[in-house]
Amino acid sequence: MVSSDAQRSTREWLQTAHATLERSLPRGRPPALLTDDLTDDAGDAIDVFAHFGRNPRQLSSLWCNLTGIAHTAQASGADSEPGSEPPDWPEFEDIWIPIHEGLQLAARIGFAERDGERLLADCIVILPGLFGDLSALRMRDIALALRDSGRHVVALETRGFGQTGDRYPNIYYTFGALAIGDVLAVAEWLQGKPEIRETGLIGFCWSANTVLLAAWETSRRDDHLSVTDRLKPHLRGPWSGRLLRAGVLAFSPVLRFEEIVESCERPWSILEDPVLDALQDGIEKRMERQGYAEISGRLRDLIQFEFDRSELSYPRAVEDSLRLLRLLPHRGKPAGDKLRDANVPVLIVQGADDPLTSAQNVADLLAGLDNPNVAALVLPGGGHVGFAPFARSYFYSLILNFFDPERGAAAVRGGIATDGSENR
Repeated sequence: MVSSDAQRSTREWLQTAHATLERSLPRGRPPALLTDDLTDDAGDAIDVFAHFGRNPRQLSSLWCNLTGIAHTAQASGADSEPGSEPPDWPEFEDIWIPIHEGLQLAARIGFAERDGERLLADCIVILPGLFGDLSALRMRDIALALRDSGRHVVALETRGFGQTGDRYPNIYYTFGALAIGDVLAVAEWLQGKPEIRETGLIGFCWSANTVLLAAWETSRRDDHLSVTDRLKPHLRGPWSGRLLRAGVLAFSPVLRFEEIVESCERPWSILEDPVLDALQDGIEKRMERQGYAEISGRLRDLIQFEFDRSELSYPRAVEDSLRLLRLLPHRGKPAGDKLRDANVPVLIVQGADDPLTSAQNVADLLAGLDNPNVAALVLPGGGHVGFAPFARSYFYSLILNFFDPERGAAAVRGGIATDGSENR
């Protein structure tokens, strides 16, 4: 255990935690970059790839980034077919969580117990990636680890997918615009449970963006320029100030997701870009499942098709929603400096060899962001959300320590357990 009596912010917590846990990272690689390392003395973003000796144009190549792509593929493994009910998880139960009168989300909940009695503990909500059901093995593995460490856990489906999509076929996905409110409604519902103390979030890829935006939404100004008058009635709130106090963990967020949308304008082959090829395969399968007349790998088309059938079907709804979801400026369109307002612990974790979303984006996001609640970590490997294959012990220890109620990022004082265990 490392004493962290001096920690006063998420950024200071990360420095203490990483100093303890970095011994479990693979040796022989450049050191990880923490929050303050990502900007220079003037507050400008550093060249992240220069530090890691990487050529960003080669990260999508199997020949130049085989390990990063392999770790990405390993982290995408599933224990069931997408859309089907996954196999049982030990001591977890299937539930439906009410969002509003016409929608409940499928979820799995596991309560931490001692001697057959439920503990009074925090509850961590885990979100899936872009096509959001419960089939990913990482959902199960992280849920079990958190539950076994004394936290209550909810693994949540996204509206429009999995069992939720089967029960509510007329409720469509809006790529995060409405998911922000869904996630906060789940947190609010959980906070009403007598055995739940505080709530926290974990998100991956597209859902990592959602959890970052949820952290912003709990403290958003009503007149924020990222929320148009036309979109505002569709957003829920106001939200209790108690939500997400346990913290928010975002793994491999797609901070410039509009660039990915643009990249999908033309088809990719597995040899050109295996990650975009896999993404486009998922897009095509989604279009087929939904019965859309045109089937392609164009993400822009899928977004428009889903919006056209959703409650956000008014003219320019996609543009309004992109404005809401934007975390970094894009082609002259502002992002609104959203994380400046986050008042709960937020940690972004990114891999330098991510073949889908650039690690440079994390440095760009941190440049000029003077909010000690928001910290970032760029690891030398891990691909896209492939941190468990890259450094399993570090990955799980980071998660469990981040949410530790006595020594985690939300705690005022305490120490860091070196093995991810309870060390009280």
